Amino acid sequence: MLGFFVVIGLLLVVLFTGLPVAFSLGSTSVLLIFLNNLPVKIVGSTMLSGLESFTLLAVPLFILMSQILLDGRVGDDLFEVMNAWVRHLPGGLAIATILACAFFSAITGSGAATAATIGMVAYPAMIERGYDKKFTLGLLAAGGTLGILIPPSIPMILYGAITEESVGKLFIAGIVPGFLLTVIFVIYAIIKSKRGGFTPMEKTGWSERLRITRRNIWGILLPLLIIGGIYSGIFTPTEAAAVGLVYSLFITIVVYKTIKLKELPKICLKSVGTSCMIAIIIAAAVLFGRVMTMLMIPQKLTQLVIENNLSPLMFIIAMNLLMLILGTILETVSIILLTMPLVTPILHALHIDPIWYAVILVVNMTMALITPPVGMNLYVINGLRDDISMSDVIQGVWPFIILMGFMLVLSIVFPQISLWLPSIMH
Repeated sequence: MLGFFVVIGLLLVVLFTGLPVAFSLGSTSVLLIFLNNLPVKIVGSTMLSGLESFTLLAVPLFILMSQILLDGRVGDDLFEVMNAWVRHLPGGLAIATILACAFFSAITGSGAATAATIGMVAYPAMIERGYDKKFTLGLLAAGGTLGILIPPSIPMILYGAITEESVGKLFIAGIVPGFLLTVIFVIYAIIKSKRGGFTPMEKTGWSERLRITRRNIWGILLPLLIIGGIYSGIFTPTEAAAVGLVYSLFITIVVYKTIKLKELPKICLKSVGTSCMIAIIIAAAVLFGRVMTMLMIPQKLTQLVIENNLSPLMFIIAMNLLMLILGTILETVSIILLTMPLVTPILHALHIDPIWYAVILVVNMTMALITPPVGMNLYVINGLRDDISMSDVIQGVWPFIILMGFMLVLSIVFPQISLWLPSIMH
């Protein structure tokens, strides 16, 4: 297995030079092709074929939809609705923030978009009511991570494309863990708030609650349309992304009038940058996976695991430790695309349910989103306002990283948390 460690060592060296992940994967692959006398023609054909997937088409559609909802301030409306219903509870604003993050996650599938959207409206409101600054920042960063666990989830789409698992089934598997993690955050927010440090808010009357909910009903219906359409079999996840995109355009341009037609080119350009970045990483990762396969590395890894009698639980624990380390230096998309071509054959050899592993992987990746130094949500929250320092954000997220670690342990120890709902719906 010396060849495997040489390849990984080479990749890490290239990554630590500061080269972007896509170019690190691509350059390492090309170098290995020349060193092992593999046909050079596989570079172009493999990278192009890696993007020829109907499933992957959902990624740019969800990204564009989340950008439209972000610019259309639909997240503000969701926060207003949640706040009207729970503001009187201990830590009501904190609870409203978590619920708004969960609900917005069920629309966009993006952790960064969720953190940015809810953070812009929730941060000033929470600070004004006397919430601890570090707790508030940690809550917003962690709340945004729900975007990759609660369906629709962009990492789940990528996982499904690589492993050829049903994306719909993966989405269903994420519902219970996503709900459970939301509940864990809410319980922590209540306990933290009961210790003081915030100004309670008066209870909203029923007439006011219904008025606010009715006014924002269009945004509330969007996740029901997307998720309900997928689970009922009316459309595929990719078709759901297209339907959601059209619906988001309708409610922001026609109903709420928060976006003008002349603003659409600028919105599209914003989403193109993110979509192209993911596409380049996918193409480079597919090439890297193809080279690994031609060098027989996945097969040798599988053989090594079997020969050493590694149990499924031992393998799961080892992979989670590896992903925790990778999460400090790489972002979610890169980790999934880098590890899954190597891991998938081992999952089959050890009879590990790929759907269960997907949920464990994504729960682990929620931690990566807020783990220094490259946690995406840390930078999103840091960039909300000039008075937010990165040190405050990092100090604020540690309690939530511990809570996510607890959720990760629950997901490993109790597989039915992930597998129960898919088993009764399929």
